[in-house]
Amino acid sequence: MLTKKSRCFSGLLFLALAVTVSCNLSDDQSGLFSEPERYKLGEFTADGVTVAAYSEAPLDMGFHHIYFEVHEDGALLDRPEITFTTMMHMENHSHASPHQNPSAERDPDAGLFRGWAIFTMPSGMMGSWELIVSVRDPDADGREVEGVIDIEIEESARVRTFMADSGQRYVLTLVQPKNPRTGLNDLVVTLHQRESMMHFPPVKTALFDFEPWMPSMDHGSSNNVDPVHDSDGFYHGKVNFSMTGDWELRFDIHREDEHLGEFVFALDF
Repeated sequence: MLTKKSRCFSGLLFLALAVTVSCNLSDDQSGLFSEPERYKLGEFTADGVTVAAYSEAPLDMGFHHIYFEVHEDGALLDRPEITFTTMMHMENHSHASPHQNPSAERDPDAGLFRGWAIFTMPSGMMGSWELIVSVRDPDADGREVEGVIDIEIEESARVRTFMADSGQRYVLTLVQPKNPRTGLNDLVVTLHQRESMMHFPPVKTALFDFEPWMPSMDHGSSNNVDPVHDSDGFYHGKVNFSMTGDWELRFDIHREDEHLGEFVFALDF
C-alpha cells in the first residue's frame, strides 16, 4: 500500500513525464496538429509551377472560401499573384459567378492564399464547373502560368438567382448561419448584380427587412437585427432561434426606389 509520501512522489513523477512527452511531441511534430484540414479540389502543373486548390469541405451551391498553394520546382512561392475565375460550361454558353481573388498575404489560420467563390448551380446534366487559375511570379520577371482545375458542385438551397421587375438579374446568397444553434446567431448574406455572364459586381445599397419564422409553431422570435451592408456586397445582422426545429429566414429587399423581391431560406436543425 502506498504511503502518503509515496503517492505524492508518484504524482510528481507522472506530471514530469507528461510534461516531457508533451514537449517532445511539440518539438518533433511542430505544426502537425495546428493546421486545419483542407479538402483538396485539384491541382495542375505548368512550366515547373504547381498550383493546388483547396476548400474547407466538398463544394455545393453557395459561398465557399477557396484556398491556393503554389510551388515552383518543389519550393513554395512567397508572394505569387493569384487570380481565378469560376466557369460553368453549358451546352450553348458558359458563365462565371461572383468570386474574389486571394489576398497577396497568406491566411494566418490556413497558411494558404485565400479567396472566395459563390456557385450558383450544381454540376451535372446542366453543365460542368472549373476554376481557371492564373499565377504570376513578380520575382521571376513577371512570368505567368495558367491552368484549369475541374470541380464538382452539389445541390443546396443557400443561393437564389432572380430577376427583379426592372429585368436586372441578381444573386442572393445565405452565408451564415452555416451551423445554426439556439440563441443569437450571426446572419450574413451577400447580394451581387449580374451585369453580364462574366461580371457580378457587389450591390452595396440594398435595404433588407428580415424576419425569422417557424412554420410548424406559427411564431417568430425577438431580438433579431436586419442585415446592413458591411463591405463588398456582404450584409451583416443577427438572427435569434428560440428553439430547434424548422425555421424560415424571410427577406424583403429594396434597392433605392426598386423592390427587388421577397425570398425565403429554409433551415431545420
